[in-house]
Amino acid sequence: MTEETIKFSSYDGYKLEGTMQRAAKEKAALLFVHGITSSRDELGFHSDYANYLAENGVSSFRFDYRFHGVHETTLEELTLSGIVNDVSAAYTALAEGVKRSTKRFFLVGTSFGGGLAAYWVDTTRQEQIRKVILNAPVLNYQNDVLERNKLVTEKGLTPAAVRQLDKHGFLKSSGIRFGRALINELPYVNGIQALSNLGSRVVIFHGSDDEDVPLTSSKKHKSPKTRLEIIKGVGHGFGIEIDEDLNHPETKLIHRGIYKTALGIIEESL
Repeated sequence: MTEETIKFSSYDGYKLEGTMQRAAKEKAALLFVHGITSSRDELGFHSDYANYLAENGVSSFRFDYRFHGVHETTLEELTLSGIVNDVSAAYTALAEGVKRSTKRFFLVGTSFGGGLAAYWVDTTRQEQIRKVILNAPVLNYQNDVLERNKLVTEKGLTPAAVRQLDKHGFLKSSGIRFGRALINELPYVNGIQALSNLGSRVVIFHGSDDEDVPLTSSKKHKSPKTRLEIIKGVGHGFGIEIDEDLNHPETKLIHRGIYKTALGIIEESL
């Protein structure tokens, strides 16, 4: 097992960076997509996941999409389409970084990155992605950013939201600053249609007590063919209640159970 930092560029030239984890006996490869305000490691959830997969023959690439991780900054310039382009560029970096004989690819998308990862697979017809594994995914971005915080009506943004956007150039929602460009994407970009189209290619892991992205979202939007794994008694990061940093031994045990189940799904699809 080896690890390498790889620098690459997105569609618009934005400089990105990721970590390639290569398995000694590579039988498949996987791309990780993290959540908003997070990074490629997802508080250890993705980095530990990558180590587990590499030990079992699956190489992976995890990266920081724009305005996150090594380029962490304010998020007013973030757009959904920008993230999708970053996912596409990261997949190219993964495909170029693994063995030429490797033809079996998988994707893990977490939280805010989940729905966009599925959207990319669906809209760009990535048939080589055998399974899209989503962790507590945001699927309806308009609901996540605007509706849940009562910032929008059927006709558009509320007057108070418009005033804030006009004054500051961003709209603050759940403590995050969203710019005008992303807000205008919200009615059109989501992961809902992707789940319907991808059907059995999608597997969702979701905590029963998730308050950030409620389990009801996955239940509502999944395809009848989509496999839903409900992790009982945990919230958004699949950690126990007192563990916001996801480093408690009990949390790590829960995470390892997810890794083991996901590995089984991958191996069944080889």
